[in-house]
Amino acid sequence: MNRLPLLAATVFFLAVGCGNTNDSGDKAECQVEAIDLSGCDRSTLAAVQAEGIWNANIAFEDGFIGPSTLRFTPGDPLLIGLPMTTKQITQDTFYLASDVTGSDGGAVRYAFSGCKASGPGEVLGVVRVCVNGAKTRQGTFTATRVVRREGEAEADRMQLLGEIALPGGRPTGVVVAGGYAYVTAREEGLIVYDVKDPAHPTLASKQKFDTAVLTTALVSGSTLYVGTYDQGLRLCDLTLDPAVPACGTKFLAEAATPTRVDALAKDGNLLYVASPTPRSDIIILDVTQPLAPVLVVRYTVEGSSATLGEYPYALAVQDNRLYVSNWSYGVSVTDVTDVATKKAPKLLGRYGGASTSSLAVGRVGTATAVYEGSDAWGSSLLALDATNPEAIVQREELPLRKEASLGGMALSGTTLYLANYQDGLRAYDVSTLGTLKPTGYFNTWSETDARRGLTYFEGLQGVHVADGLVYGWDTTRGLLIFRHTP
Repeated sequence: MNRLPLLAATVFFLAVGCGNTNDSGDKAECQVEAIDLSGCDRSTLAAVQAEGIWNANIAFEDGFIGPSTLRFTPGDPLLIGLPMTTKQITQDTFYLASDVTGSDGGAVRYAFSGCKASGPGEVLGVVRVCVNGAKTRQGTFTATRVVRREGEAEADRMQLLGEIALPGGRPTGVVVAGGYAYVTAREEGLIVYDVKDPAHPTLASKQKFDTAVLTTALVSGSTLYVGTYDQGLRLCDLTLDPAVPACGTKFLAEAATPTRVDALAKDGNLLYVASPTPRSDIIILDVTQPLAPVLVVRYTVEGSSATLGEYPYALAVQDNRLYVSNWSYGVSVTDVTDVATKKAPKLLGRYGGASTSSLAVGRVGTATAVYEGSDAWGSSLLALDATNPEAIVQREELPLRKEASLGGMALSGTTLYLANYQDGLRAYDVSTLGTLKPTGYFNTWSETDARRGLTYFEGLQGVHVADGLVYGWDTTRGLLIFRHTP
C-alpha cells in the first residue's frame, strides 16, 4: 500500500474518479443491475444490519489500496464522506451509491455492491467508479461495522480527568509544558489551554498563521517548534507569555519549495525534522540559538524511495542513533554520532516488515526497544529488539482490529501508550521486551456521535505524556487528559 500525504486515502479515492471521459453515453455501469455478482453468496446479505458507522478497505484493480468509511446512522447517511444518494438493502441486495459532479462537470457515481456477508456487521463486495455512466475504475471492498470491543466497558484503570472541545478544526498534535497544552489544529492554527488544573482545562489563547495548516509541535525550554503541512516551521518564543506564544519567526518556509513537517525530535542542540515533501528527507538543524536555526544536513534514508511512498513519518533519537518510520521501507536506524560536525549520517540497518508510520524507542533492560505500527487497515503493533541495528529482531506482534488503526504512540518508562483511533487509548506494560501486557484502556469513540463517520481516521489520533498525566487528542472531542492507575 502506498500511504498518501496527511492520511489522504479517501481524498485520493475521490479524485481519481473524476477523470475526463469522451463517452457521454449513459452506459450506467454503476447501476446495481450492471454489476456481475453471479459468483456471490447473496443469500448471506439477509443478515446485514445497516446501522451505525462502518470502516471499509478498498482495493482497486490498478493496485491502489486505501481505507474509507460508510455511515448509516447517526445523522445523514454518508458514503466515503459524501451524501449517500442510493441505498438498497434487501434479503439479497446490499447496494450503496453516491452521486456528485466531477471537476470536469461530469456525473460521477461511487457504487458499493455487496457480494456476501460474514455476519450482521461485515460485508465483502465490488466497488465501482463511473463518469457519465461509464466505468472508470473497479475493485473490491471489505466493510466492517465499528463497535466497541466485546466485553469492554468505557474504561479500565484509566481515569478521564478533563476534556475540552476545540473552538474550531481538528487537532493534529499536543505538547505540554509549564502548565500549558499547545494544540495544533490544522488550518485553525495554534490553540493553547491552561491545564494547571487538569480537571478543568481552560482556553488561554488561539492564533492562526495566514494559510498555514499545522501538523505537529515540540517544546524545548522556552521555545515551541510548530510544524506545518507546506510552510516549514514556525518558531514560537514562550519567554514573555507562555499562554500566548510569539510565533513570528519562520524557517524552511520558502514558497518555491514548500516543506512539509510530520514529526519533530530534539537531541542536545540538534532538531530533527521528518519532512515527507518536497525531498522526502530528515532535515537536521542546529538550534543552539533556538530562534535562529542553522541547517546542518538534509538526510535521505539510504535505499528509500519517495516514488514508492517510502516517506519519513515518525522519528526518535537515542544514544546517537536516529530511528525513522519510513512507511513501506520500514524502520531504519542511522548513526548520527558526529552529524553536528558535518559528518554524514550513515544507515546501520532497517527492519522491513509491515508498513510503519508510528514509532516509540526506549530502553528495556539492556536492550534497545523499538515499537512501531501504522494507520493502515489490519495493522499490528510490533515490538523490535534493535540493540544490534544490523540484525533487528521482532520480539512480538500484537494484531490490532482492522477497522481501528493506530494513530500514534508514546513510551513513558516501562509503559507504552497507544492512540488506537476508534479503540481509544490503550496502555501496555513493556518491562519485558517481547511481552506486551495490557494495563488499561479508555474508549473515547462512540458511533452515536453524529460528528463521526466522515473518515476512517477518527477517534483518538495521538498521545503525549507529561507530568505524570496522559494527554490525548481526539478528532472530534478535542483535548482529553487522563490519569493511568495500572
